[in-house]
Amino acid sequence: MMHVQNRQLVVPGELIADGPYRTREGVFREGNFIYSSVVGLTDLHEKEVRVIPLQGKYMPLRDDLVVGVVVDAFSSGWALDLNSPYTGKLFVSSLLGRKVDLNREDISKYLSIGDVVVVRIDDVDEELNVMLGAGGEPGLGRIKEGKIIEISPTKIPRVLGKKGSMLRILEENTGCRLTVGQNGRIVISGKDQNMVNAAVEALFMIEREAHTSGLTDRVRLMLEKTRIGGS
Repeated sequence: MMHVQNRQLVVPGELIADGPYRTREGVFREGNFIYSSVVGLTDLHEKEVRVIPLQGKYMPLRDDLVVGVVVDAFSSGWALDLNSPYTGKLFVSSLLGRKVDLNREDISKYLSIGDVVVVRIDDVDEELNVMLGAGGEPGLGRIKEGKIIEISPTKIPRVLGKKGSMLRILEENTGCRLTVGQNGRIVISGKDQNMVNAAVEALFMIEREAHTSGLTDRVRLMLEKTRIGGS
């Protein structure tokens, strides 16, 4: 039984549900009862319950797509800032998707400190050592062009929307390609600078108003007006 409505604002300790629901982030179970562990918005489904925090740093999860920034180099790879309390390690073999002879190959030609890289989290161990990978998957690797913005990682589900609905609206109405990292960093690639700027404005609007209803329609209307006005 649910004790709150979907997308309802809740506080730590508030009763969310009782019953055999699966629990995800933002909640904890005591016996048959499920409570919120954070200030956030409920995300309720038929078989699972979670609370999306309104604020918070990104916590790495296996298989997440993230946008990292190279902050250090070592003999076989690089350390990446992930907008998280934990950095990630990207080995050159994981970047290229092949074995590398470190005695014969200069890996500095692939990445330098300050480079932005789209990677996937391959593994997170019990000590929260984060292993990253990019080889063999289209769209991953060093970002060569595009505008990068950062929003709260907790608002990324709203940027994506249900089954990617919000992301489709953003891309279709701006003509831009958006690479959305679960860690709150988004890369916007487009030829029309006005529409790139419109995408940025829409993303910050989503971040500000993620907790409100009717947001999808407001974002679509804003982008349509910008597109028509600039044509």
